[in-house]
Amino acid sequence: MKKLFKILIIAFMVCVLFIPSFSYADQVHRVTPGESLYRIGEKYGVTTNELIQNNSFLKSPNTLFVNQVIIIPETGQSVTYRVQAGDSLYRISQKFGVSMEALAQANRLKNWDTLYIGQILYVPSDSYTVKPGDTLYLIAQKFGVSVTALAKENNLNNLDYIYVGQVLTIPGSKSNTQKPGSGVLVDPRAEKYPDTFYFKGSSNSRRIALTFDDGPDEIYTPAILDILKAHNAKATFFLLGSKVKEQPELVNRMIKEGHTIGNHTWTHPDLRKVTNERLVSEIKQTEKAIMEVSGLTTSIMRAPYGAANESVIEQLQDLNYKVIDWNIDTADWRAETTSDEILINTLTNVTEDSIVLMHDSPADRSATVRALPELITTLNRNGYTFITTDEMLDVQAYR
Repeated sequence: MKKLFKILIIAFMVCVLFIPSFSYADQVHRVTPGESLYRIGEKYGVTTNELIQNNSFLKSPNTLFVNQVIIIPETGQSVTYRVQAGDSLYRISQKFGVSMEALAQANRLKNWDTLYIGQILYVPSDSYTVKPGDTLYLIAQKFGVSVTALAKENNLNNLDYIYVGQVLTIPGSKSNTQKPGSGVLVDPRAEKYPDTFYFKGSSNSRRIALTFDDGPDEIYTPAILDILKAHNAKATFFLLGSKVKEQPELVNRMIKEGHTIGNHTWTHPDLRKVTNERLVSEIKQTEKAIMEVSGLTTSIMRAPYGAANESVIEQLQDLNYKVIDWNIDTADWRAETTSDEILINTLTNVTEDSIVLMHDSPADRSATVRALPELITTLNRNGYTFITTDEMLDVQAYR
């Protein structure tokens, strides 16, 4: 009996060891010659519609480019429905308890009155199961809802605490809480301070603003600048004043190669938690350092951690600064984030006129460096151009 028990234990351990574990690499597919979305979908057991929904950056779903990246949707988070005789978008929306707007957006339906029998529709889910590496911000971004609304819907008191396996209800899944055609909720700060606070562009054109925070760094900033130069892509670097004097040649290289630089404070504090005097000092010290190195006075800034409440925005407004936030967080600031995760976090959320948060410092940013060429190439081949935030937002970078 003891021997049998031992054998069972060993067998169980062997099974556990050889069960395939979840890998972010399984979600990142590089297109090979002759592949189509249909073939890729067959390979991973997902529909073409699900692939299109998960890769909304695609200019034409019928045209793929060798080596471009396709992000494979996770199974178990969506429902597909095959259109039956007599169906209408209204009847399907009632059947699944989602809005017609959400259905139309998920399936890129231009004409809500035209469906055909056998058509497969992607049905957005009203719930989401937390995965490794998720944050409330990333989940909110994924579903186009605000963090505040997501927290309220799920009675979350601590915005920084969610756990793997937790099931969250997505607000607005049964009614249209989005602005028509926008795909994301408007940040209330941008609505209240339209001439001061920005988180994305508004031209609805295929333009991307890559932004890099917390540098310059002697190792990763040059590597990033090399990649941008090789791809003729422009970006915005939000600099820490304490690092500017250490790397003056990198600051001037950024400017010389057509990138924009901005103020990111002197020591990276949460501006909501400092005195007005400290806030002014953080900005002015950095402003002075940038001026001494480059001869330029910046007029754009990014609050550390994106932590800018109304009080902070009004203080920065008084200092004649535009506050630049973001609508896509690559999460490259996490030590454990891989290059594939950066691709997933970016490509599944990218929209026209997106501002993308990345980092060139501190610590190890090799994952960012590895992801950047594929990210630029994939979006370039789908008609996106990479520009600076001031160009996207039509604001002055310097004064």
